[in-house]
Amino acid sequence: MLLLGRLTFAQTVLSTPDPKEPVGERPYEMVWANRTEPSPPTVRFDDLTGWTIVVERGARASLQVSRAQNVWGRPVAKLRYSGEGGSESKPRVLLLPPEPIRLPDDADSVEMWVFGNRWERENRRDTPPLHIVLHFRDGSGKASDTDLGNIRWKEWWLMHKKLASGLKPPIRLESIEAANGSQSGWREIFFDSIRIYREKVPALQFAARPKRNLQLFEGQSPGANNGTGKLSFPTREQTILPIHLGGAFRNSLVEEPKGTYRFNYVAQDCTVTFVFVPRDGLSSLLGLLNNQAVGVLMDGAAVHRSSGSTNALLRSTDVQNRQLTAVYDDGTTLHLLIWQKSLVVDVANRTGEADRLKFGQLSRLVQPRLITIPFLDHNTGPQPCVLLSLAGTNPVFSSIWLDWYRSNGSEPYAAESVSTNTASINGGIGYKPRTDGQRNPMFERVFITLSPVFEEVLPTVPNPVGLHAHDAVDRLWQESWGPQDYAKQMKRSAVLRAYGIEKLIHCNHENTWRDAGESFTLRTRAAPKKGGDPALKSYIAHQRNLGWLAGLYSNYADYAPVNEFWNPDDVQRLPDGNWRSAYPGCWGLKPLKAVEYDALLAPQIKAKFDPNSAYTDVQTAVPPWVGNDYDARVPGAGTFAQTFYACGELLQNDSRAYGGPIFSEGTYQWMYAGLADGNYAQACWSRPMAKEPLLPVFDLYQIHTKECDIGMGWTRLFCDAIPNWRQPENLDSAIDRFLLNTLAYGHIGWLVEDEQHGIERTCRSYYMLQQVQARYGLQKPVRIGYWDGAQLVNVSTALIQDLPRSRRQLYVEYPSGLRLWLNDHPNDNWVVTPAAGDPQMTTSSSDSRNGIILPPSGWVVSTTNAELFSYSALNGTNRADYLRSPAYTYLDGRGHRFETPEAVADGGLVIRPLGPNQLVLVHVSGHDEFTVRRPYQVSGALSTCEAFDVEGQEIASPECHDNGDETRIKPLEKALRYVLRFGEKR
Repeated sequence: MLLLGRLTFAQTVLSTPDPKEPVGERPYEMVWANRTEPSPPTVRFDDLTGWTIVVERGARASLQVSRAQNVWGRPVAKLRYSGEGGSESKPRVLLLPPEPIRLPDDADSVEMWVFGNRWERENRRDTPPLHIVLHFRDGSGKASDTDLGNIRWKEWWLMHKKLASGLKPPIRLESIEAANGSQSGWREIFFDSIRIYREKVPALQFAARPKRNLQLFEGQSPGANNGTGKLSFPTREQTILPIHLGGAFRNSLVEEPKGTYRFNYVAQDCTVTFVFVPRDGLSSLLGLLNNQAVGVLMDGAAVHRSSGSTNALLRSTDVQNRQLTAVYDDGTTLHLLIWQKSLVVDVANRTGEADRLKFGQLSRLVQPRLITIPFLDHNTGPQPCVLLSLAGTNPVFSSIWLDWYRSNGSEPYAAESVSTNTASINGGIGYKPRTDGQRNPMFERVFITLSPVFEEVLPTVPNPVGLHAHDAVDRLWQESWGPQDYAKQMKRSAVLRAYGIEKLIHCNHENTWRDAGESFTLRTRAAPKKGGDPALKSYIAHQRNLGWLAGLYSNYADYAPVNEFWNPDDVQRLPDGNWRSAYPGCWGLKPLKAVEYDALLAPQIKAKFDPNSAYTDVQTAVPPWVGNDYDARVPGAGTFAQTFYACGELLQNDSRAYGGPIFSEGTYQWMYAGLADGNYAQACWSRPMAKEPLLPVFDLYQIHTKECDIGMGWTRLFCDAIPNWRQPENLDSAIDRFLLNTLAYGHIGWLVEDEQHGIERTCRSYYMLQQVQARYGLQKPVRIGYWDGAQLVNVSTALIQDLPRSRRQLYVEYPSGLRLWLNDHPNDNWVVTPAAGDPQMTTSSSDSRNGIILPPSGWVVSTTNAELFSYSALNGTNRADYLRSPAYTYLDGRGHRFETPEAVADGGLVIRPLGPNQLVLVHVSGHDEFTVRRPYQVSGALSTCEAFDVEGQEIASPECHDNGDETRIKPLEKALRYVLRFGEKR
């Protein structure tokens, strides 16, 4: 009886609202925009008369008219639901209208306004994702389902889907399914309406964009890039051609008997030969180093047609200007020539039938081994690689790279596998149809490179240096992740500034624009409940008055249906015509509209709030092929290059608009390097950098020289791959590794979070990085080496010995004379003697002599002119940190007495020159008396010592003991800053 009663209640449909529930307001952006419903819906939920509920597999549900939420100014339906607590039951709720609802005969789309109850990113187990499906039946009695997807957002979102094709009218909606609500507690969502209609696809207009700065293939469309002027990228016609380090060389093309062609590189460093037989296609391509076979370089490579055919017969060959042209009967034309050690292969097929260019695999290899390249990767799945193998007895590196500046394709894909004598190091590129069913003609350039030098097989990134990247080199970066509370963040920022953290870029996330789960993109008006525009203006002014660069959040990728600029024609389309989803609660904004919106809104944001930096979210976090718009109404539809050029232009425009360095999310910064001024230093999420080989070569040469990437992402992003890193006994060593890798990859510092990890570690991250990064920012290294246990060896030798993975002991030298020794070995110490001036002067951990002992995650930095000297190393048996520069001296004994030429302290201490015979000290941590000597040319006895608290208020004078050469100070409990003046004679 009780069970029956529960089931009866759970299946109730109530046609009147609860009079006690509060009345909801429309999304305020829709009010700002005076949005009205575009047309009458097919189904409204403000009248539930005659509706019924069917539940299955332990589901319980009730449906009631409600005023608690509001999107179009009318009552909605509230669905309350629960299950039995086990996901295996797969509960299902069906909502049945009084009668099946007939659709318009020409309908091809459905959209449904739903108020959600969960954020996908939170993945709360107590609120599993409810799955929404619409059930139809056509005139022949055939059932058809339209899957609208999971609830993965909070607040209002417009679900949208194309109807299945081939259904015979009349088609009727029979039920609405809400499945998988298996939690035992009650949850609720809201429905406003369903509209089933024929989607209108009017012609679209886009502003012409500046021309691409290269020569396109003959017949290749420039997409929208047919306007005035030229983009600043790429910076050269050779685009991604790898660097050449081998000195003078000679390239040649030689035709041999039996239709064979040899492309030669000849120089003192080596010879490289590519042998190609046109009648056998790309699969015939053979590589040699010093006349020893490397192997077949593209075994199985082919232009694949949508019909499935890959066989093509050679029609003709021709050689002009050392370039071979081969024409095939499937419409494919190959152009091959050699530049340096790279064979450049242009592939064209104008038939519109080519759906894929497959790179194949390398075969007939000797001892193949794959090398993945940090920061040259895809977010998940297989990664593009470099191959290390043998040509005879000589090690050789091989690579295959797609020219992303010239591509006309839809989606590149990687391949990564190795066996006894074969390897796949890159996949190819696909060509998907646009929404009109047509494929774009194939135009691709591929670089195949062989070299005994690893650096020579990596692609060049021919982008300019970031417009304001120079303004970021000496500043660390911190994200507020909001803020939710301006006053709290301003107070926290003032504390950080009191600790001497002055060189900082402080950016903010989406919560500056929204109060809860509403829209957060394309915003020029601040969160109303946080005080609106006046509060945000005051907040930005406060942050800038600290001497910081202060940036707001912007996002031109995620596009919410409640946004005041909403227009469904601005949403990206997939090949089947469906809208492309993006972040929860958002659809993907067309890249060509994104660059227009940015040009419109960024100057308005700058004029209103006056930030001098920005965080431009998403743009570099997803590859341009994931943002590929297949809408046939769009110039360049179906080509990822159109997205790439639009996003790159957008990033540069943001830097111009805000007049300071702007940053994006990162992962694909290898394509966009220098178009933003920096990125989170994120890499492949499925392969944490803390576990990857320490191999910063590509980053240091191609990314670091153009922009200032941040940390290794944020602290947790890197450290989460370190087991139990948050445990007190592991925390310092994990953060030390985070800082070491930041230095190794040449990044600017992420300011370690004070609220999570303590101000002592925050200051350590700031003072140990700031002066170092100021000297290496945007500089190309002159030497990268690895310690092999006896000597420093070059990168190629290190890779042959697997040192980036096994020893992880790195040396980097910059043109200014800045040198870094970095020990990321998990167990072994490394002893270095930087004062000797010769980086080879290093020893094993068993022979320390007068060297600096670097424990695991330890490092030492010096300049050849002794202007800067720093280490995080062993002081006896304890770890200590030290940095001496003209700007400041920092030391931290980490709880143990630590003596340097400038001072003695058991905790963190900062010494800055303040003026003639004046010093300012920041006592970061430590309990014992600390000693200050006479750095920065101060002299004489102490005349005064003033103490100030964190708010800058002077407090009682501390107890000091001075002998004219050094001053011992007993720290006051509330004192943070001490000002010392000298000059009295004794």
